[in-house]
Amino acid sequence: MTIFRYTLLKSLKSPLTLVFNCILPIGIVFIRPIWADDAILGYRLIIMIMWAGAYLISQGILSDKANGTIVRILAAPVTMFNYLSQSLIAFMIPLIVQILLLSIVGFVLYGWDITFMLALALCYIIFTISAVAMGFAWSCLFKDREQSSSIFLALITFGSVLAGVLFPLELLPNPLQHVGAVLPAFWAVRAVTDLLDYGVIFSYWIALLIMLLLATIFLFYGGKRKLI
Repeated sequence: MTIFRYTLLKSLKSPLTLVFNCILPIGIVFIRPIWADDAILGYRLIIMIMWAGAYLISQGILSDKANGTIVRILAAPVTMFNYLSQSLIAFMIPLIVQILLLSIVGFVLYGWDITFMLALALCYIIFTISAVAMGFAWSCLFKDREQSSSIFLALITFGSVLAGVLFPLELLPNPLQHVGAVLPAFWAVRAVTDLLDYGVIFSYWIALLIMLLLATIFLFYGGKRKLI
């Protein structure tokens, strides 16, 4: 069994991970009121769900570190790079599949045009990459899974506020409106808002590039940490 297949199957065995990565993302698109023409709630909720799902699924690395699986895998002729790259790709696949399904359902149910559908899918896919990278970097900080989960749950809760996921940033005091810029969700919300209001404009692409930059930083940091 390849590392990719092992990681994918193991990550989907958790009921909570299965809900966040295979049920909620596609299920929420059928709630029509939150996807109305003048609503943005549905688009933002998807970001929050994917953020939580990306973190849950990336906890596989922390589990492998805690139970010694990494040591056993690396005892075979497998490099750390091979283990990490296959694991991270396996973490992204369920979310990306859900994004593609969500885009198709949105196209059928809500009449999204092709340009909007593809741009939205691209935004969510890049956010997924960035969110998984962030989850990987976060996992490298901890040895205890419960401690990691409890702290990250608080981060998602407050981060969703600071990123403008739960309500518009304009409702926050001025000093707090840009604090969330260190989070991929902040830029995902900006990209989706630009896409809904103006279409595919320059600031949309800037938001995507910043998410990719954050993903690179997270991956670089996580890759430099010792897992064993």
